[in-house]
This record gives sequence, structure tokens and C-alpha cells, in this order.
Amino acid sequence: MVTIRVRSRDGLERVKVPEGATVRDLKQHIASDLGVPEDAMTLSQNPKLLTTRDDVGFCPESFGDMSDDTAELESLGISHGDIVHLFYDFDREVEGVRLPEFMKRSFGAHMTIEEMVAKQTRIERQEKAVCSSASFDMHAANMFQTYIQSAIAFSIKRGGILYGEVDDEKNVLIHAIYEPPQQGSQDGLSLERNTPQEEMADRIAEVWGWKKVGWIFSQSTKERDYIFSAEEVLQMAAIQDEMGECAVTGVVALLEPEEDGDVPEIHFEAFQVSEQCVRLYKEGWFSEGGTSTLKVTNPKDTRDATPVIVGGKDTSEVDVDYLLVPVSIKDHESIVMNSFAIENRLLAQGPAELKAHLDKYSARPFSERLKDFHLMLFLAEKAGFSPEDVDAITAAVMQGDPIPDGYQMIIQGLAGSL
Repeated sequence: MVTIRVRSRDGLERVKVPEGATVRDLKQHIASDLGVPEDAMTLSQNPKLLTTRDDVGFCPESFGDMSDDTAELESLGISHGDIVHLFYDFDREVEGVRLPEFMKRSFGAHMTIEEMVAKQTRIERQEKAVCSSASFDMHAANMFQTYIQSAIAFSIKRGGILYGEVDDEKNVLIHAIYEPPQQGSQDGLSLERNTPQEEMADRIAEVWGWKKVGWIFSQSTKERDYIFSAEEVLQMAAIQDEMGECAVTGVVALLEPEEDGDVPEIHFEAFQVSEQCVRLYKEGWFSEGGTSTLKVTNPKDTRDATPVIVGGKDTSEVDVDYLLVPVSIKDHESIVMNSFAIENRLLAQGPAELKAHLDKYSARPFSERLKDFHLMLFLAEKAGFSPEDVDAITAAVMQGDPIPDGYQMIIQGLAGSL
């Protein structure tokens, strides 16, 4: 079976259809599972189906990309986990969305509708990410993904800080993933931030012309019926608030097969949360409501029961899916290697790994052998170099200049190569 996410103006739901299903099959499952009559629905992959205003000549029939009932979903580029947008012209209540009692009472005899609406906060969907794309260095992404898969088998969550650059077109280039000390479980992840090690990582990155451009985390294999948890979305908002409007979130997840005998698929995706989400988070509007919903409360008056408007409806909670914005994901090969053992893992990172790395690239000039973010961070901590020494070595490595003999002897001595 294939799971299709169906988004309407009333929320996000899921239906399952068989392999090779057509548009008609999908409509029939939506009718039977969600209670929307076939003759009342319009389907499209275009999110504008739900955002075009009704008072400006909106015509659902103009969205014809899924008008052929005989077309197979796969031929339209729709696969497991994809979103299809559903329009209908009547009100319905999506299961799990509780309408507040506020909707059943008026504000008062002396308050007009215009005044009532003016007092409410509207949470709008953001259709396009601020950044244009997120490109991961292939080796950095592979090192993170391989460890998650082979060493901890997606049993717990793990995360890292992304370092790289943002170009003039707002494309985010991720060159390295720093993995700080952390505590991960099936449901939660806590990174130890602002440590001396992270400060040194910042210093190395700055010499190389990099900065923090986001974070990445893996989801565990614990079964969930939502894409992101409320905690994860709050963490995403905090990262964007800290690192800037182009900061991205990378997500690695293992998608279990729908049929017995199929191989699980690893999904590597990138997201941002909306700019409004970041602002409301910073102002203190959000708290965790349910597993995948955020409770929205006016931070200036916590007794204020005025609901917010989400998708044209009054509510006191927002589904976190409403705050997510997908980011186009790419890959590239950076000028750094990303092959040295990575910090703060269960696997060893010591003199033996340093020697193996130097021996592996022995045919290269010494400065080029050191062109690895994790190796430079290891040397900064273990070789007894001062911060100024680290700056000098880091600059020489990036520029391809010779490493002074004294530094070489210390590094080779640490590796036991003298």
C-alpha cells in the first residue's frame, strides 16, 4: 500500500491506496475514508488550490493536473508520502482538531465583526522557503547517514550543527556537520550547545569563511502518525532565530516498507519553518499542545482566550505541518574531505585514527592531508595548540601553504609517526 497525505483547508489527513492506483482510486479512498463526495472534490498537486481567494474569481476546475481519472498516480510523480491538495466547498471537521467553545459565543453586544477579527492573530501558511536550496557535501551527508544506519540503527535520535555558506541567491551550501555532545532517545534530542568545543568549531569555520547555517537530526524508528513533532518544530524555530533566515533543517528518516519483503528506504530531506513561526516562537506564543500540535497563547496576556485564525478557522492550537516549508535539496563535493573520525561518537577518535588518516593520504602535501574539518577540530583539542596556532594552521590548510616544521612534528608525534 502507498500512503498519500491529503491537505485541505481543514487540515492534513492520510489515505492509503494500492500500488499502481489511479486518480479515480484515490478519489474513491478519499470519499470512503474522509467522507468527501467524489463529485464535490478537486485534486491538485498545486498548493495554490487551497490559497487562492474565493472572492477573486476562483475556479477549482482551472487546476487540471489531476483531472484525468485514469492516470496512474506514479505517472503524475506522486509516490509514497507525497502531498495532494484537496478542495471542496463545504465545512467539515477533521478528526483530532477540537473546535474551541469560543466559536459558540459572541464577543459582546457592542463588538462588531470587524473589531472581533481585528483582535485575532492570523497564522498564515508560507508557500516558499526563504532559502532557495540546501546543498549537502556528499561525504558529510554520507558520514552522518551511515553512522545513523549502521551504528545506532535509527534506534534513537541524533543531531548535528551544519557549517557552510549562503550565496547571493540564498542557496545554502553545507560543507561539514559538527556533532556536539548530546542526549538522544526515541522521542527526544538534546544537543549540548555553547561548549568550548563548539567555540573552537566556530573558530575553525570562521577562518575558512564558513558559518552556522542550520542543523540536522535523525528520527528514530518509533512508529509515528505525524511528520514532525511539536518539540522538533520548536527546535527548528529556535535554530532559525539563532542562525538567520536562511538556516535550514536536515532530516534523515527510515521509512518502513509497506509490504513484507520490501527494503526500508532512507529519506534525506530539508525544511524550514515559516518566518511567522519564528517570530511567534521568539515572542513566546507557542507551547507544546499535543504530540504534533502547538498551543497558541498571547504571551502579553495568558488569560486572553481569544483564538487565533488558522486556515480561516478559529482555534487555540495549530498543527505543526502548517508551519513547515520544504526546501529543495541538492548535493555537491566540497574542497574539504570529511573523512576523519567524527567527534563525540561511540566510535574511537584518537592517535590511531590520526595515523590512519595521515597514512591514507601520504602522497599529498601535508597541508592538504589536514584539510578536514573534524581533523582540525581534533588537533585543536588534542595537540596542545593555542588558539592562535589553530588559526595559523587552519589558514595554511585552506590556502594550501606549507605547514611549519614545528607544527608538523607535533602532529606526527601525536599520531605516533615519528
